[in-house]
Amino acid sequence: MKRIVAILLSNLLCTSAKDCEAGCGISLLQTQLRLGRTAPVLKPVGRSFFSENPANSANWWLRYTTAKPISGGETVGWSQSSESAAVLVDRTTQSGLEGVETLYFLKSADWQSSGKLGMKDFVQAANLSWRSVMERDRAYTPWVDFHDGHWVETLRFDRLEADMLPFQVYPLGFVGRGYVPHTTLTMEWLGPMRPHSEQYAKMVGFEQPDKCRDISKDRIPEVTFWKSTFAVLNASAAKDFAVDLLQAEEVAPNPFPWPRQPDCIAVQWVALPQAFGTFQLHFVEDFVYDTVLHGIPEYLQHQREFLKTGTTECINSFMLNNLILETSSLDPFARRLEELSVPYFAFEIKERYALLFSFPGNEGVTLQLQSAHLSHVVPRPVQICT
Repeated sequence: MKRIVAILLSNLLCTSAKDCEAGCGISLLQTQLRLGRTAPVLKPVGRSFFSENPANSANWWLRYTTAKPISGGETVGWSQSSESAAVLVDRTTQSGLEGVETLYFLKSADWQSSGKLGMKDFVQAANLSWRSVMERDRAYTPWVDFHDGHWVETLRFDRLEADMLPFQVYPLGFVGRGYVPHTTLTMEWLGPMRPHSEQYAKMVGFEQPDKCRDISKDRIPEVTFWKSTFAVLNASAAKDFAVDLLQAEEVAPNPFPWPRQPDCIAVQWVALPQAFGTFQLHFVEDFVYDTVLHGIPEYLQHQREFLKTGTTECINSFMLNNLILETSSLDPFARRLEELSVPYFAFEIKERYALLFSFPGNEGVTLQLQSAHLSHVVPRPVQICT
């Protein structure tokens, strides 16, 4: 009965406005597909970074957050990397320490595109773009849109101030971010950040760069590690793919105008199906700000070119940048990726399996799904292309 009501409602919503007709078929199809499939639980585990200096990247986390060093190994590319490091970010609870996010930093052979660009070039672009923000040559850069989000309890802001480390704090002192050295990513924290010295307050205080954002629509996260954000070229397509493959739910209200307006940043947010709490994926279209050296279109084209080679033997260094999610079985995801003709890689890592893939058209969104169960395909040993 619920299925019939949902389909009827979908039809009513479409036929109530003629200008919706183009999207009716898609809307109805998505509704039917979603009602016919059980949403899998997806648990955020952590993130893998391509790093030009894994030890230094890890040390940044050890110094400025609640992270602790760990032995690592349970991620794609660990054993194949020339250098590696891993940390576990934790938080203090009434019952003791609780793990928040596991972070892996990997340096490997660097696959180059036909334009002779590799990950080291994009790391340089992200670093220089961030530096230009810190030097106030620009208010923001799209490279910042690759980041995870934590509640402020994992940040040691006092150490940032003690070291006078470049950092960005938004007006009201409730949003802050820093660049993860030797990578293409930043990190964002939510919560009160109050410098003790006037000198550091002046150094880290920035104007609000989120063009056209309505902060009244923002909500306080339910969990400490609450989101992963990606720079994309088509936020709507990224959202639709997440809804289809991951059974994600669109998050509303949206604090940015949609569809995208001139001179405005545009976003689409989704929440993953979870047993508890809410974990979100944020897809950001930013055609307002610019970058240094190389931009997001070049970055995504780099991965698109690699995937067009059709290789199934190895991944490239780009794919070492991925969000790691845990689930009960990889089979339904492998099947759906095949139905959508989206290339993926299936690997065995220690006593687990991993499925690695990039969102089509928005390749900066690369996910690593991990599980103890995979029967649909035979996993390969991990190899990294040179």
